[in-house]
Amino acid sequence: MLKLTRILGVTALTLSLLSFPTQAWAKAKIQMAILLDSSNSMDGLIDQARTQIWQIVNYLTQVTKDGEVPELEVALYHYGNDSLPSSEGFVRLLTGFTPELDVVSEKLFSIKTNGGQEYAGWAIRSAMQQLNWSQDKADFRVIIIAGNEPFDQGPIVWREAVNLAVDEDILVNTIYCGSAESDERQLWASGAALAQGSHFNINQNEEVVFIESPYDQEITTWNALLNETYIPYGTEGEIGQQRQAIEDSNAGTRGFARGASKASEYYNNASWDLIDALDEGVVAIEDLSDQDLPEVMQSMTLAQRQEYIETKKNERERIQEMIRDLYQKRTEYIEQQRQASANSSENTLDSVIIQSLRQQLADKGFKFQ
Repeated sequence: MLKLTRILGVTALTLSLLSFPTQAWAKAKIQMAILLDSSNSMDGLIDQARTQIWQIVNYLTQVTKDGEVPELEVALYHYGNDSLPSSEGFVRLLTGFTPELDVVSEKLFSIKTNGGQEYAGWAIRSAMQQLNWSQDKADFRVIIIAGNEPFDQGPIVWREAVNLAVDEDILVNTIYCGSAESDERQLWASGAALAQGSHFNINQNEEVVFIESPYDQEITTWNALLNETYIPYGTEGEIGQQRQAIEDSNAGTRGFARGASKASEYYNNASWDLIDALDEGVVAIEDLSDQDLPEVMQSMTLAQRQEYIETKKNERERIQEMIRDLYQKRTEYIEQQRQASANSSENTLDSVIIQSLRQQLADKGFKFQ
C-alpha cells in the first residue's frame, strides 16, 4: 500500500510538472554589456555601434541552445567623457540589461562625444557592480569594452576590475581603437587574456562599405507594415511606439538590417506592445481597463478584443516570415558580391564582435543553425 501511494505521488507530481506553463522553464540567456569610449576621437566608434548593432543581433539569430533561441539582453555604458561627473569616473550607465533593443538603439543615438579621462578599469568595475548579471554560469555573459587610451588610466587598477569578472566566470573582450603597433595596445590585450576573452584592434574611423541589394527596399517596405501590427498599451504604449518609429528612421539606409532584427525572436517589446506582453505573461487582457488600450479597442467586447489581438499576431508572424526570407536572399547576394570584391573589410566593430562571439558561444554549448 505504501509502495502504491508513493507511486501515485510521483505520478501526481509528474502530471503537475507536465501541466506547468512552458515559461516556467528558464531559457538560456545571452548577456552582453557594451562599454564604449565616448571621448572626442571616438565619433567613428559610436557611429559604427549605431549602424552595426542590428548586424550583431542578426548574427545572433542563428544561435540556439537546447533546441531553443536563447533570451538576449544588452546593457550599454559610455565612458571617458568630460560631460560625465569625475566623481563617477566619467562613466555613465545608459541602460541596464534589457531585451528591448529599441531602447539600446535610442541610447546609442543619445551619446555625444566629448574629451575626457578614459578610465577603462572604472567602467569594467561599474559593469560588474551595477548590472543584474545572470547567476547561471551556463548562460553566456560578456563585457565588450572599446577605447583608444591607455588601459591603466584612472584610480581603479584594471587587474582588480577585470578580476571581478574572472571571479564570476564572465568574459571580457577588449577592442583597441588605435595603431596596431602602439605600446598601449598590449595592456588591452592583457585585460582580455586575464578574463579568458578576445582582443581585437580596429580603426574606428574606417568607413563601413555598404553594398546595396535588390531586396533592401522590399524589406524596408515590409518593416513599415510590421509596425502596424503592434498594439500599444498602458503608460508606456505611446512612448514605445514613438521610439520604434524614431529608431526605424535612425537606421537610415541600414533599415533592412533593423527590419531583419525586428523579424526575429529577439525583438521583444513586452513593456508596451500587448501581443508581446501577453506572450510573456506580463499582463492578462481581462485585467486591462479601457484606458490601458488603444482607442480602436476600447469599445470592443472581450471576445472582440481577443479576436483583434489574434488577427494582429497572425499578421505579424506572416510579415516577419516574409522579411526573414528576403533577408536570407539578401545575405546570399551580399556574400556573392563580397567574394567578387577585394575591398570588403573585416576590421569594423560588428565584424570583430561577431568573430569573438562565434567561438565563445560555442564553448558555452550554444549552437549555430
